[in-house]
Amino acid sequence: MIYFIYSVKKGEIMNVGSIIKYYRTKNGLTQSQLAEGICSISHLSKTESNAYSPHESTIKALLLKMGVQLNKEMEKHKQLERTIGKFIDCSLHYDLETMRKIYKQLERENDYIQSTDLVNQYELYKFRFYIYDHNLNKAEQQKKLLERMKASFLAPEHWVHQFFQSLYFAMIGNNIKSFEFLNKMDIGIQSIPQKFEGEFYYQKARMLVLADRYELSAHFAELAVQSFQLHHNYIRLLHAQMLLAINYTRRNLLVQAESLYEVLIRNTHLTNQTALHKQTLYNYTELLRTKNAHEEALEILQSLKENIEQNTYFYKAVLTSLLESMMETGHDPSQHIEELKAISNKPEDKFFHIYASYFEKRNFSQPDLMAYCEDIMFQFFRKNGYIKETRNVAAELARHYSKLQKWEKAYFYQSFLNENGGELN
Repeated sequence: MIYFIYSVKKGEIMNVGSIIKYYRTKNGLTQSQLAEGICSISHLSKTESNAYSPHESTIKALLLKMGVQLNKEMEKHKQLERTIGKFIDCSLHYDLETMRKIYKQLERENDYIQSTDLVNQYELYKFRFYIYDHNLNKAEQQKKLLERMKASFLAPEHWVHQFFQSLYFAMIGNNIKSFEFLNKMDIGIQSIPQKFEGEFYYQKARMLVLADRYELSAHFAELAVQSFQLHHNYIRLLHAQMLLAINYTRRNLLVQAESLYEVLIRNTHLTNQTALHKQTLYNYTELLRTKNAHEEALEILQSLKENIEQNTYFYKAVLTSLLESMMETGHDPSQHIEELKAISNKPEDKFFHIYASYFEKRNFSQPDLMAYCEDIMFQFFRKNGYIKETRNVAAELARHYSKLQKWEKAYFYQSFLNENGGELN
């Protein structure tokens, strides 16, 4: 549990000056009014800026003048520390429902927390919460806030800040920037509590999957599995196992992948991880399509489509895979193509809009298909770092130009496929 614990000396709360200033401001007192009869104004000013630690009797007198008791204040501080600790623990165990409840509790104490030494970890894990909650606007605001705060961070807090920035850039689709942060952090992981290692390994494995570097991704996914098992972090263990199953599928280790998916489908259901269960089924259909079990994949995808929130990223991803399975099984995809086009009309939906047009051309206008693959799909996927999709289109174009005996173009796409995929990246 990565907590940054405050210290107490002779009953004194760290940053007690900030707390005195908080209550003075809350009570509408000037420094002169509060200091009168207790200490000098300059003495109080230094105390409030935490440049000076007054005697305990002075602290008690200043607080008592505002109707605040030091012992109760210490207990409030400890209670807040415990609550923030639970907030952090929930983030490590992917308990989003409890995180949302605790977040509301902490927000009611926001002004007070700002006056304590708990503020850094509080603001850092708010950033983590917004990323978990896919709240892009608040995550962006929090990122800017933390940039202004980072001069006050301790070494572990700097590490966590960088890690959360990696998660943030992954959330907004900037995988290159996300990877840059991760690659800077390998050394620092040695100074971070063990409970955090699994998160780091999981994120490395996830980003490596997106880069088609499956063997190295599997290595980090296995380390994540070991870490989550060690700390009995069963929900995050399911996430790491799913990464392994994706790895096995894409490395054509289909027996291992199927065995792992069987466990995942059962355990996500038994633990009531509804969203994760649906994601597992979605990824399982990739294995089914690899095995040419397109009808079974189609059945699962149709069921998923009916049971997930419309117009979400996941819904569009399911719809795209459903169209692929419909094409392979000879079902009429026209209605679903129109739906994908209709819900992919924003700039951030260009990936799905391109696929909608691809399926439309594949279904109705074969002569235009390869030109579209070459001029639109290949260029977009390559420019935006969609490595798996780029390789798939390159393979299709290489086959196309080989049949036409246009060897120069066939060689270009084949060379691109070989040099820019897998562990050679």
